[in-house]
Amino acid sequence: MMHQLMGEKSVIAEYKRLWQARKWMKKNEPFLQVWHAHLGYSLDLFKAFEKPNDIHTIANRYLYKEDLLKRWVEVGLAIGHLKEKRGKKIQSKKTMVVYFSKTSNQSVGILLKEMMELHIPTLLTYRNLLQGDEIKILEEDIGHTVAETSGLLESVMFPKIVGVVKKQKVKRILDVGCGHGGYLHRLHKKFPDINLTGIEADPDVQKKALEKAKGTDISIIQADFMNYVDQDQYDLLMMNNLFYYFSFEDRLQLFKRAKQLLVKKGYLLIMSPLVSSKHGQRFASGFNSFMSAHEEMYPVPTEKELLSYAKQTGFIQLSCIPVIREGGWYVLVFKKK
Repeated sequence: MMHQLMGEKSVIAEYKRLWQARKWMKKNEPFLQVWHAHLGYSLDLFKAFEKPNDIHTIANRYLYKEDLLKRWVEVGLAIGHLKEKRGKKIQSKKTMVVYFSKTSNQSVGILLKEMMELHIPTLLTYRNLLQGDEIKILEEDIGHTVAETSGLLESVMFPKIVGVVKKQKVKRILDVGCGHGGYLHRLHKKFPDINLTGIEADPDVQKKALEKAKGTDISIIQADFMNYVDQDQYDLLMMNNLFYYFSFEDRLQLFKRAKQLLVKKGYLLIMSPLVSSKHGQRFASGFNSFMSAHEEMYPVPTEKELLSYAKQTGFIQLSCIPVIREGGWYVLVFKKK
């Protein structure tokens, strides 16, 4: 009897183990979709198969290995990114061409580039980093990649900026860490009479921002904000996706510099992912792990931390509103006393 019970428990334990294995296999399916979309974007394969074509022709045209291209196509058919047409020709789904082609103005592929080429490689080395190993994580072109992915947030963030500009009759705006100047261009289009200035520390990113600003009155300055001096003051100062580049000590200095550059009762607008907040903590905590793995990056702030800096430097917090809940992204507005 005892042996029979032990045998039954062993069988149950084995079934539970198998169930766990199947559950974790299932969790890998979303990653397969991301991998397939990223490869399709990075090599512009969805565009290559925009019209029905055979694998052999595409492989020869772009000098790709035909057997590996065939495997990518098989995955695409299985997960629904591609469809098979007459004569066994392959065609991309229309949505994949629209959102994952480099030439599409609606493309979101740059987001997958950041995830697959920056975030995931970092997280895969986390085991070694956690044990004290020194590993150089590839950061080539990180400035441009982050600048472009930040641009994806502009559509949800911009209405918040417009609200402040209209309500407070803002005339001069400074965008700190302006990237390629996306917010400044949107503001220029809607408020052509406002004086717009952007500061960008990365010289290569600033150069591209300058090129985009040709033919406008937008000023793009290459400078370290901590040492930036301006004779005039601004009505509104923006800091978007900035705080994880600064240590806790330097973050207080950011508020101090903002206070110096703002007019009395001027506004400081910050957009950032927040940890320990109500929304998006899965993403925010993962993002925090990525940042902590880089020597020149720092943890994502909390609302409490930013409020503490504000109180120390003479700012009043007016609002803290989630703009992308699933990502933990918030927009915070402070007013200089």
